[in-house]
Amino acid sequence: MIAYEQARKLVIEKATILGQEVVTLDEAFGRVAARDIKSKISVPPFRNSAMDGYALRSEDTKQAKGENYVSLKLVAAQPAGDYFRKKIKNGETVKVMTGAPVPAGAEAVVPLEEVEQRGEQILIRREIKPGENIREAGEDIKKGEIIIRKRSVLKTPELGLLAACGFSQVNVYRLPQVAVIITGNELCEPGERLQPGKIYNSNAVILKALLKSSGVELVSLEKVEDNLKSLISALKRVVKEADLIITTGGVSVGDYDLVKEAVEKISARKIFWQVAQKPAKPLAFYFLRQGQKPRWFFGLPGNPGAVMIAFEEYARPLIKKVSGHENFWPVEIEASLTGPVKKKAGRLNFLRVNLENKNGEWLASPLDKQESGMITSFRMTMGLALIPAEAKFLPAGTKIKVHLVEW
Repeated sequence: MIAYEQARKLVIEKATILGQEVVTLDEAFGRVAARDIKSKISVPPFRNSAMDGYALRSEDTKQAKGENYVSLKLVAAQPAGDYFRKKIKNGETVKVMTGAPVPAGAEAVVPLEEVEQRGEQILIRREIKPGENIREAGEDIKKGEIIIRKRSVLKTPELGLLAACGFSQVNVYRLPQVAVIITGNELCEPGERLQPGKIYNSNAVILKALLKSSGVELVSLEKVEDNLKSLISALKRVVKEADLIITTGGVSVGDYDLVKEAVEKISARKIFWQVAQKPAKPLAFYFLRQGQKPRWFFGLPGNPGAVMIAFEEYARPLIKKVSGHENFWPVEIEASLTGPVKKKAGRLNFLRVNLENKNGEWLASPLDKQESGMITSFRMTMGLALIPAEAKFLPAGTKIKVHLVEW
């Protein structure tokens, strides 16, 4: 049995970036950029109006003040998308809409609401300074400027930026393809009649949701009986297409805990099995390289609480790293316990807590129903408090580390 810190280090050491692919912007949300991206154009690409108004020569308005207004001749109206190809002369103005190009010769725009129009004349009652209400070409982005850095996570602002610069596709790191195998003869599917001695298969639903929140592709999900032949057959099928294989159940020391033996039959190498933690002590991690292709394997416990916590602490960080993320560990904060915690020494405990920030200080409130078979408390769980392995009792007010959850 190894320590929690050593186990998570071994997982990340084995996690390597999978490769690159090109995706459309519609498919790129949450993905990681695989290279620096330079803008092919300036943004805005031309000088344009920041509001609806009238483009003019500012020198024509120098005499406008109070009751002394200036009259300019309206020679054209230019909506966004059109282009006035002539040059504005002394005493002339062009009506422009927001985003429309500013005609040559004009160096300012007066807002619509500040102007009185009389036929083909507009009346202006103040001096308009050069540059007023004008967005210069390249004011936001200059051609050739790096707009996306390699290893950046592409969220809404990044995707909008790419679109504004004319990109329809982007190079990203590939996401792992994941296969899930659920073991347990006692399981029946939600919606079926519950027979004596059976329980509903919640792990399949839980893992599908966790994987969806990770952004990965689930290529296979199947339930397998507790016998070695069936398990080996399932593993041989999924290892051909999946980068990451996750099983639930069958990793303890019972008569039907066959996952470790089955995984070793397909020549995977054990990195660790059993971690000094609660829940998810029986946690297996294996590695297999087929040619140049790495394969990772997590054998998670069968209890749904342990599945959720083990996924968050081990599987999600691995998924993030192989997908190109630089920040792959759970976000960690320091919080004060609002109540005492008592435990046996020897194993690190993941304590489900609710969080509240008061006057800049995080408070962690332990939740009821912490056993690994219980899932109701997860609805209120905002973080997992790390109660040290050597601790037996922590009084209220003790500062502890808390990992924020992403489910």
